[in-house]
Amino acid sequence: LSPYDNLIKEGAKSLGWDWRLLGALVYQESRFISNDQSWAGARGLMQLMPATAQRFGAANPDDPHQSIKAGVRFLKHLDDYWVKKVPDSVQRVKFVLASYNVGLTHIIDARKLAIKYEQNPSDWNTVKEFLFKKSDPVYYKDPVVIAGYCKCEEPIRYVEEVLGRYEEYKIH
Repeated sequence: LSPYDNLIKEGAKSLGWDWRLLGALVYQESRFISNDQSWAGARGLMQLMPATAQRFGAANPDDPHQSIKAGVRFLKHLDDYWVKKVPDSVQRVKFVLASYNVGLTHIIDARKLAIKYEQNPSDWNTVKEFLFKKSDPVYYKDPVVIAGYCKCEEPIRYVEEVLGRYEEYKIH
């Protein structure tokens, strides 16, 4: 898939993921460009924000090895959070991917809204509907919401695109 397949395989093994899923995420983040930088300041193959890169051990996020190691540590941190709330591993991957993209708090908010409206907070299809609604003041100003407004079409699309690419990678 990329010049970084060995690093991706090593990282995926420590996550318990199929390496092609992690590869799909890396492609989505950086198109496998190791010194890629986003408009928001995220850097490297895993597009880590500076504070996240530092927290998870990447002094130089443009270094592929450091970027993937730190990104995997961050993904593991997210999975450790979600495993307690979303026991189904297929569903949980979607929560992890969305959290990686938009931040944990927006996904927690969407779950809280699902609970408030007596919907299943462990089902991604349900939670993504509430995530989508976080651009509506009725929802983002709700007292259960911590992170506030979110134009959350992006993390919904992100999850779909990563998983779609993963399916393509499995075929080839």
